[in-house]
Order: sequence, then C-alpha cells, then structure tokens
Amino acid sequence: MNTESDSTASARCTAIEDVMGVLGKAYAGAILKAALGGATRFSDFKSATGVSDGVLSTRLKELSSRGFFKRQVDPGPPTVVRYVLTAAGQDTKPLLDVIEKLAQTHKEAFQH
Repeated sequence: MNTESDSTASARCTAIEDVMGVLGKAYAGAILKAALGGATRFSDFKSATGVSDGVLSTRLKELSSRGFFKRQVDPGPPTVVRYVLTAAGQDTKPLLDVIEKLAQTHKEAFQH
C-alpha cells in the first residue's frame, strides 16, 4: 500500500467528518440557510426555521464560536443582537445548495 495515498485519503475523510460534525448538528444547516437568506436576528432565525429557543440559542453560539457568524451587539436602546455571516459562513452556500439538491433528488434515501 502507498502510505502517502493512505495518509491523504485519511486526511480527506477526517476533514469531511470535521465539517459534518459541525454542520450536521440538528438545524445548523437550516440556520445557515436562513442567514444566507438575510436573517440576522434571533427572531428572524426563529421565524425562518421554527427551531425551539433553546436549540436555536445553542446552535447560534456554536456556529459563532466556530467562526461562521460574528455576533454584533448594538447597544440601543433597545439592545439588538445580530448574527452576521463571516466568510466561512458565506462559504457554506455552495455546500448547502448541493446538500439540498441531493435531498430533493434522492428523497427516499433521506426519509425517516
């Protein structure tokens, strides 16, 4: 076996698993899709996704800490918190588009 090829393949698999570990969490894709559609405030994400407050709060914190969003606080009054996509967040668009197309094309593979 070619050790270099095995190492490269392993690195690619690890990279895919790393991405899916973050973006594959419940509602992460829906939240990013909503942001790509213009959502920035908690209420925007809630309306667009229907996710519970607790899950939405957790995912926004996780995605922000991972660098997909920058959390901006406008002191107000009233205080307004916005979640603005970073370059990494913007870069998810083609991936989410492909995943959405895959789900539509092969519905039977993804139904419960």
